[in-house]
Amino acid sequence: MKILLGDPRHNTVGAHSYFTPIGIGYIGSNILEQFKKDNIKLKLCTDPKEIFDLLKNWKPDFVGISNYIWNSYLANSICKRAKKIKSNTLCILGGPEFPVGTGQRKIENTSLDNTYDKCLKYLIDRPSVDYFVWTDGEPTFIEIIKKFKEHKFSVKSLKDKDEPIKGCASLSKKKEKLIIGEYITRIGMDGSVKAQGRDVIPSPYTTGLLDKFLDGTFVPAFETSRGCPFLCTFCDQGLDQTKITTFSVKRLAEEMWYVGKKLSQIKNGTKTTFIFDANWGIFEKDVELSYEILKVMDKYNWPQYIECLTPKSNWNNLIKINDILKNRVQLSLSMQSLSVETLKEIKRTNWTIEQYLDFINQVKKRGKPTASEMIIPLPQETEESYFSGVKFFMDNHVQTRTWTLMQLVGTELGRDFAINKYDLKSKYRILPKEFGKYYEEKIFEIEKICVSTNTMSYQGYLNCRNYSFILKLLGHAIFLPINKLTQKLGISWFDFSRTLTNVLEKDNTKGKFKDLYDDFCKESRDELFDTNKEAIKFYSKPENYKLLLSGDVGENLHAKYQAKSFLILDDIFTAIFYVLRNNFNKEYNEEINSILSSSEIWLKNLYLIDAIIEGENKIKKDKYKLRMNFDFPGWLKENDLPFDKFKKNATYQLNYDYKKINYIRNEIKTVQGDRERALGRYLDRRHMIGFDLFEKQFVRLE
Repeated sequence: MKILLGDPRHNTVGAHSYFTPIGIGYIGSNILEQFKKDNIKLKLCTDPKEIFDLLKNWKPDFVGISNYIWNSYLANSICKRAKKIKSNTLCILGGPEFPVGTGQRKIENTSLDNTYDKCLKYLIDRPSVDYFVWTDGEPTFIEIIKKFKEHKFSVKSLKDKDEPIKGCASLSKKKEKLIIGEYITRIGMDGSVKAQGRDVIPSPYTTGLLDKFLDGTFVPAFETSRGCPFLCTFCDQGLDQTKITTFSVKRLAEEMWYVGKKLSQIKNGTKTTFIFDANWGIFEKDVELSYEILKVMDKYNWPQYIECLTPKSNWNNLIKINDILKNRVQLSLSMQSLSVETLKEIKRTNWTIEQYLDFINQVKKRGKPTASEMIIPLPQETEESYFSGVKFFMDNHVQTRTWTLMQLVGTELGRDFAINKYDLKSKYRILPKEFGKYYEEKIFEIEKICVSTNTMSYQGYLNCRNYSFILKLLGHAIFLPINKLTQKLGISWFDFSRTLTNVLEKDNTKGKFKDLYDDFCKESRDELFDTNKEAIKFYSKPENYKLLLSGDVGENLHAKYQAKSFLILDDIFTAIFYVLRNNFNKEYNEEINSILSSSEIWLKNLYLIDAIIEGENKIKKDKYKLRMNFDFPGWLKENDLPFDKFKKNATYQLNYDYKKINYIRNEIKTVQGDRERALGRYLDRRHMIGFDLFEKQFVRLE
């Protein structure tokens, strides 16, 4: 039997995800283990073109596709194509994009939500899908294959019986009702394998199943545990079994060693890894694992940076892990709101403000930035409480990003009772980069987002959304010197950000920065549609599809406009210093004005982003001298000292580091698109590389 397992990612204008497909890896390795006596040929794919080519030329008997919000329409299209080429292909979808309902895990209609009707409609709309796996894939795929074998690999024979399969939902033969299989307990929670936990699933890494993805391009993903003990109403991580099952440290260490050795043989390969756990660091075993990762790090210089989803509790463990791993772990706060009422409604009352502050201080001691995200509009959140929360973060030097609430189909905030309770109003927009044209069929992945509640109006949402552009921009390392300068001048970083936003919103404000801000606000409105169908109809038009291809529409707006911002830094710094000089009722003396002038001169001369993007002819050949009345770069290094220590003439000689320039230029050449798009994608894929690579090389002259 030929089995194709796909985790498809649209890559028309660059893939959304570069992580190894660990999910289908586990399913595949478990299939090969359980049916090792059978003649099974198995292929794993992420590239849509490769998947469609295999459907045509390899003609698999069994197709299993991961079904997420970013590939749901594509997954359905793959099943349709598979059936068209070979009608006896068994087509399976599995993943969270199925309207089962948080904590319910029963496909039935209730007073809270018509789950049964929604699941029925979901499959009626996807007639090429034979079964939807609504429990964990590893054990459920085994059940499907067993049944397929019993029916001598005949899809018609299997479906005609209307026989339920454990862990699956399917349409009856007459397509008027659902056939629902028994719920399957997660591997590792079954008493028969409890001692071994999830280790009974063979490693897709050490068995070589994921070798094709260890090419230096994909970021290796690991799952050290599965499950989440929290039931956040906006998230699908805690959908079903709240108990967490784990792999052993021994098993995980073997995987790390295997991957590290593989990547060490690849020049310029990724130096990052991603821990997929919902709460990495929640267990003591996570600390134990970090010692094993350290050994791999020392041997192979990989990983140099560890991304993870930080725990909603037990942050002390995460701090320990970061210290063990040489301060290379992502340390962020999992706080979506600071409103007490909101946190109660979204079931996130497990930590106090004091505990968050302690974590922030622990991160500060290690010289690392920390970040958190705000989600708008959550239940009981108001425009006022949102800005109050942002102020708390900024006052405590936490980098803050704002995300719009996605109403995922299985989450509590995606269900009828929550929509009615909080008067959630929704609009639709295309997911960034998630589209493509396959066999003349245009496919778009559309997300449903919340844009107002009974406590935040649509205009309030837009106000928060518009400000989020400034918030994300000022959170970048480029503007850290401004942050330090405002602190020294006694100006709140939050107040500065709000004042800058207010200046940009004035009709009489002029300049490139003003135009950029207005464009962001306009595009934030224009990307929204009242219905899913309206969005698809709009992007299906040839002229609008061309705009998707060019990046004029359909990109992540924060990433897109941040990249645009970096190409007009002079204008942005002009606006920033205008605000500092004129909007805080401060009468600066000559001394402070001199400091501001020197700071502005330094920052406007520090970066050569535009030159790198444009080409060699933009690089100045003369090594000019930069003279300032205040040694601003010297003060930045020791900003705890008073200004007086640096109030003297300072001269810096510019020397271009052509090796560094050429390195970045070659890196950017590998990314498709125009200058803004190329820069945005480079920064997105190489975020672990410090932005100081874009700095000119200045040497202080005595």
